[in-house]
Amino acid sequence: MKTPSSGSDAKSGSGDLMRPVLAIFGFLALASSGFSATIAYELNYNTSIYRVNAANNNELFYGNAPFQSDSLAISSSLTLYSADSSGVLWNITGAPIPVGPSGFTQIADLDWANNGLWGFSNFNNSLFFFNLGLNAVTYSATITGLGAATVTGVAHDASSGDIYLSANTGLNTDQLLKVPFSTTSAVAIGAMPISDAFSYIADIDFDGTTGNLYAMSFYHRDFYTVNLSNGATTFVSTGPHRDTTAMALNPIPEPTAATLLALGALLFSWRRARSSISR
Repeated sequence: MKTPSSGSDAKSGSGDLMRPVLAIFGFLALASSGFSATIAYELNYNTSIYRVNAANNNELFYGNAPFQSDSLAISSSLTLYSADSSGVLWNITGAPIPVGPSGFTQIADLDWANNGLWGFSNFNNSLFFFNLGLNAVTYSATITGLGAATVTGVAHDASSGDIYLSANTGLNTDQLLKVPFSTTSAVAIGAMPISDAFSYIADIDFDGTTGNLYAMSFYHRDFYTVNLSNGATTFVSTGPHRDTTAMALNPIPEPTAATLLALGALLFSWRRARSSISR
């Protein structure tokens, strides 16, 4: 026959129950900070979109874009944006939804920031900002200092407001440039060498968690981190032949597999503790 638990027993049981719960919250805190994976949404020439772990190049098919494009951006709410050949911006998270015309063509890339999209047009070397709240371009300027280079990537540095550009004059001639905040001239930082032969850097973007600038190559979907001081690259991972055209790094940290396994083990312990207390 069961007898009612004493006050001390109840307190002890409650403590046993709470310890795994607190541990779970601790691991969740780790998962939402530095203990996370850099996830890239990658668009390729065949209009396929993949979610890719930049650390190991493991991929998960996401869907298809409605058109070929060199641009891809992702918002803090995980909305994907891209521009078609006529310069119309689209929400391509699910079924494509037109956002509005940018007024620019040959858009090299888009990058989300401050409820809007930074973009660059290779047609007239224009940097522009499309305000998603107003559905209109609220800033544009012709950028000097590019020479004969073609821009392939746009990355907004949230800490400074500077815009970084990847550009090239042919295969494996990539360079990093910076347009300082409130200026209209691109400053050459340095060459961005890559080991992916007969290729080029298709896009760059900042990891919102670490602040690191990442670059992705066209042919084998190599990922590199980029030194903002001199453009030097550090190899991260290589992937399959994908002919990538654009990428956008997930602004929200995602737990690594190890974190998820640990959380699963803690949840199992919590359920066992709860079950033993209820008996």
